[in-house]
Amino acid sequence: MRVKLRPGTHFAPARQGVYVARGGESFVLTGPTALYTVLDSRLEELTHGTDVDALVAAFGNESARPVLDRILRTLLERDVLLDLDALTTPAPDPATAERYAETLAYLEARSSDPYGDFARLRGARVRVVGDGPAAETAARSLRRHGVGDAVAVAPGGRDPADAEAAEPVGPGWAVLIDDHEYPAARRTALPSGTRVVAVHAGEHVALVAELDDVTGTAAFEAAAHRAAAWAAGDPEACAPRPLSAVLAGALAARAVLAGLTDLDRSPHSATVIHGRHLKTARVPLPEADGSSGGDEGLGVLVLPTEDVDPSGAEELLAAWAPLTTRWVGPLRRGRDLDVDQLPFSLETVELLAGPSGSRVSGWGPDRAAAGVSALLAGARRMAGVDGAAGTTEGRWLLDGVLRQLGAERLPGYPGDRLGWDELGTEGRTLFGLLESWFGCTVGLTHHRFPALGWSLVTVTEQEGKVAAVEWGETAATASRAALAAAVAHAQADPEVRALLAEQPVGTSVLETCSVTAVRLALSRVGTEPAVRGRTVLARRLTHDPVTGQLPLHCGPVRLS
Repeated sequence: MRVKLRPGTHFAPARQGVYVARGGESFVLTGPTALYTVLDSRLEELTHGTDVDALVAAFGNESARPVLDRILRTLLERDVLLDLDALTTPAPDPATAERYAETLAYLEARSSDPYGDFARLRGARVRVVGDGPAAETAARSLRRHGVGDAVAVAPGGRDPADAEAAEPVGPGWAVLIDDHEYPAARRTALPSGTRVVAVHAGEHVALVAELDDVTGTAAFEAAAHRAAAWAAGDPEACAPRPLSAVLAGALAARAVLAGLTDLDRSPHSATVIHGRHLKTARVPLPEADGSSGGDEGLGVLVLPTEDVDPSGAEELLAAWAPLTTRWVGPLRRGRDLDVDQLPFSLETVELLAGPSGSRVSGWGPDRAAAGVSALLAGARRMAGVDGAAGTTEGRWLLDGVLRQLGAERLPGYPGDRLGWDELGTEGRTLFGLLESWFGCTVGLTHHRFPALGWSLVTVTEQEGKVAAVEWGETAATASRAALAAAVAHAQADPEVRALLAEQPVGTSVLETCSVTAVRLALSRVGTEPAVRGRTVLARRLTHDPVTGQLPLHCGPVRLS
């Protein structure tokens, strides 16, 4: 039984014998203290390949055979040694081994059949389609790894080997390079069954991923666009060119190596190259099922008769983390270090899945609640025209209905004035805060909606400017929410105040009201005289092209 020590193995003396570490795993080979000396003295033979007979001969003592045999068998069982006699393919000749020493060391450290894997590399055919530093580096790295047939092909061009080539030996692979400085006029048609590694060498970030039937080209392109949106406007996140493209090409070659040998593969994920120091991050890619959760038109929904209480703000933020995950999330929470956080908390969110630079804002009694409010505002913006969002299905639908009813009611109905005694204790406190702290005297107007049993309150400044409009189950609840929104507007700087004003009718009460209130309001939609004959049309967005399943309820809602 000939064996060889796997590269990357480390020995150290231990009290119980020898400490052995390899590939992130370690154990102690028990024995006398002299055991380390035995292994260390025979390290050269173990590194180049040996067997028990050779080791016994080197020691010159036949009595050492049982000990040496036990050591080798234990190390073999723990995958520290390669069993050379069990391999399907012999080691390459010395000249080849010296030329590709780095690749062979990589395979010997990880593969159960390293020389068979190396033979597959030597027989593989890989075409690098594209121009620029990423393409050049990928082709050069593939050849350095030992790929026998690695050729760069200009986009849309003819493979120079095809004119005289017979069937390619081994599996067919292609590295597709999309470099923003070298745009491809058209894609080269690839033979059926070709396995693909895609590279996006962008202006600010680069991405590399192996594509398959689960992770398609569309998902990769969407991920590249999203990562570029995260890097835009953030100098710390941008990777310098051409170094980022060079690294992307090298990583693409390594991905082909992993695919050909089935070692260290990262299926259904992409590597993002970012930052001035060329850091890398692994991000998941969704399944390429082609669903968008919202390409169809609005449809009539059966309004839920049951709903659930929403989770706390902290729990919601944890559940919605995919929405704001760096490089892939459609929303980016603002740093907001210069935004006033008293008396209410304010938070901004940038929408990365839509027009560049689109921002929204939210408010709440604390940072977590403000974060929930801002993310809901971002989800409404993602949903487009008639966009609505909620922590549950019922709150999402009611959010859309209330916003539309409020927008319809405000222009043509003056409403009733609310007096001091009708504000409630919290409402009066907020009213006084506006007047004493912000120097803002306001008046409140109440609109009662008997059809739903809810109230809409408008807070108006002395000069006639509307400061806030909020819904509530009662006049007191609506006035408290409207005054709180007015305080949040008053404390915000002009930019954030303008973002808050983009949502003219507020439904902040939906984040805290009871499940009974939501159920009753929904049960009255379409049955009471004020809304009789109108139908709730909605379309829930369930899928993001980069993050996959959306963790909250959002989509356009219309009362028609």
